[in-house]
Amino acid sequence: MSAAPWKHVLWDLDGTLLDTYPATDAALVAALTSLGVPVSLDDVRPLTRLTLAHAVDVQARRWALPEDAIWTAYEREYGQLGRAAAPALPGALEAMQTVQARGGLNLLATHRDRDGAAWRLKAAGLWDLLDDLLSVSDGYPRKPAPDLFEALLERWQLNPAEVLVVGDRTLDIEAGHAAGCPAALLVTPGVELGSRADVVLKSLFELAWLWPGPVPI
Repeated sequence: MSAAPWKHVLWDLDGTLLDTYPATDAALVAALTSLGVPVSLDDVRPLTRLTLAHAVDVQARRWALPEDAIWTAYEREYGQLGRAAAPALPGALEAMQTVQARGGLNLLATHRDRDGAAWRLKAAGLWDLLDDLLSVSDGYPRKPAPDLFEALLERWQLNPAEVLVVGDRTLDIEAGHAAGCPAALLVTPGVELGSRADVVLKSLFELAWLWPGPVPI
């Protein structure tokens, strides 16, 4: 196998390194149910994979509900369901170990607040493999704006062509490309995003094997 053209990985968090979607989806279903709307997980799952805001917008229009009412109900439900630590997705640990073993950096750009990201990564056993983290709570705009990525590239003086962005949504791919980086999409079974990713991954175990030589798993 020839060497991969990238050395470092710039990760997304929710739905990429951590399996946080079950809590998000369940909270939205519970919120809508509390507002008298009969929805299922299958109704919201494809929508939240774009963004939660998109899911709320679609459901608000579909059921003629005020968006602020859905958000209020969602925040109440997620306040309970989102407290539990989310497990690392299969292959996340192995992929991060592989990047580290090859002398690369594991960087993270997330919409989640810094403290929330940190304790979840620690609980999942991934924190010690992370080299740097930037969050929207640091004052950066949300993806697909490339600012989070560009700030990390500048901080570490990295060539964008050597940094692979890995995410599970089209906005991760768009932000990565806008920052000049190649990008890999981690697909969710049953959810078709139609992203223009440079690499498509069915699992993070595949990412570990993109590097030649022995893999530490």
